[in-house]
Amino acid sequence: MDLSVLALQAVNITLYVIDKATGGALEKAGSDVLDFLRKRFQDRLQIERVKEEPKLLQAAIVSEAESDKKFQEDLERLVNRYQQLQNTSNVSQTTESGVNQNLNSNSGTVIGQQIGKQFFR
Repeated sequence: MDLSVLALQAVNITLYVIDKATGGALEKAGSDVLDFLRKRFQDRLQIERVKEEPKLLQAAIVSEAESDKKFQEDLERLVNRYQQLQNTSNVSQTTESGVNQNLNSNSGTVIGQQIGKQFFR
């Protein structure tokens, strides 16, 4: 992943976690990114100030990743995990009949998904 994209994604996740507590696996994955960045920049940068100056954290991440490939790999792994959970957690059904379904990256079978094989009376 490109360093600037990685840094931007990490900043966005950090902002999201600081602002919201949504619960579940997605919050845990976001907290892992936040904790990782807090530990890494412990005495050099206040992560909570990211709301005021997100570019500061983004620049710090890029700088750190350029000098430490292990940091980049670990952060990339955490960001990818967060994104995977985010992509699979958006399953919704909005009508009683099941017509309006939003199934982002659902790996299972959804009722009504195989309409071509059903007979209606």
